[in-house]
Amino acid sequence: MIKSVLISPIKRYLLTKKMFRVAKKVAQSKGKKLMVIGDPCSGNYFRFMSRMFPNCEHGDVTVDLYGCDDCNRMDINDVSSWKLFDDDTFVVMETGVLGFSKDVGAVLGQIKRVSGGDFFSAGGNRGLLWVRYLYKTYSNELIYSMDPFDSRKDVYYCGVKLGQNVSFYIKRNDSRVRFRIKF
Repeated sequence: MIKSVLISPIKRYLLTKKMFRVAKKVAQSKGKKLMVIGDPCSGNYFRFMSRMFPNCEHGDVTVDLYGCDDCNRMDINDVSSWKLFDDDTFVVMETGVLGFSKDVGAVLGQIKRVSGGDFFSAGGNRGLLWVRYLYKTYSNELIYSMDPFDSRKDVYYCGVKLGQNVSFYIKRNDSRVRFRIKF
């Protein structure tokens, strides 16, 4: 229970900070822009904490449906809005927003297109209570909790469908979602 309530969110906070620094460095070294998916000014229960102790910064482009005035307010599920961004021009850092994907394969396909494969994610909260029940206190729209992903070394993008005993995985160079029922 302590893991779900305290340790998992703290671990995710620290990992997001680390992954953001890596993504920013990769963007600079490759001469690409940095796209952050998820408003660093909000995104958790206590917005004042995000302002006082941000886990990342805005990118050259920041995408969040309910973001602040500095964000591009875009629904990641709207594939037509992804057409605003050119192929292979960004390093993408995702902060948990992919959990709201209605078609995670299609959204990841667009991220792969705009990033050329340079993609980082700290994932979502993964404590047992969070995955089974507590996610409902955050948002009724939240569908998945993702595993962390580092495109420099990870081959599979994985996660779990919240409230169910189902995991999924997508191979890096594929957009087909494969599900596994956990026992």
